[in-house]
Amino acid sequence: MATSSQKKPLRVSVIGIDGSGKSSTTLRAILRLGSDFSICKPGRDPFALQSGQITYCLPRISRFFESFFKYVDATKKRSWIGMSRILFVFYQGWLEPYMIRKYHPDLVINTRCMIIDPAIYSHLYYPRLGNRLSLKQKLQIARSLSRLPFRDLYIFLNTPARIAMERIYKRIAGEPGYRSQSREYWLHLHEQETILNHLSERFRETLIVAQQMAPFKVIEIDTSQHPEEEVAEWIHQQVRLFHQNLLTYFNY
Repeated sequence: MATSSQKKPLRVSVIGIDGSGKSSTTLRAILRLGSDFSICKPGRDPFALQSGQITYCLPRISRFFESFFKYVDATKKRSWIGMSRILFVFYQGWLEPYMIRKYHPDLVINTRCMIIDPAIYSHLYYPRLGNRLSLKQKLQIARSLSRLPFRDLYIFLNTPARIAMERIYKRIAGEPGYRSQSREYWLHLHEQETILNHLSERFRETLIVAQQMAPFKVIEIDTSQHPEEEVAEWIHQQVRLFHQNLLTYFNY
């Protein structure tokens, strides 16, 4: 078990396309990891988990971003949506260090990476700019904008686009007012099977390029072969094992 005096917390990101189960499986994994670590989860709805107690961090700002995203996404304007995500990445560059200073976690874990994801999705929101920049340049820009380091461990949830779309349709079917709008109204710009297929490949390519810029470990699981509970337990075990290996290495 790590101690709260640890200067540099272990940083983990669970990444993958929409519909891969990032949010639900990561939350389950965090609750299991809470018995071994004090944890901060930045990103959307940020919270700290310490001694089994969850404390939400800056909930008013979180509610603002959720409302802001909902409004901007409804416009379907790529550049507006892109700017809202850039603003969020910049905010995360302040939020994560703030949470680390406040809660002194052993582990920082979130869904999406504020470097990897912006580098991938920038091409979707700004295609002209995306064509002019190399993947390495996009990563460098995202890292400068976020002011955050790469994670120590990336867990890539590999999900076939067809299955991801089925999960997305199931999710939006539970939205209030779903029947009063067409199904397409609820989808994000990138929530199309062909685009999700492309994004999945971009994750692999981007991780390879990023590993040339910083040392980190990548572990992949095909979520189509396992229910969410199993994926959550797998994430739990992989994070614990990675942490134990780090302790062994530095204490050798």
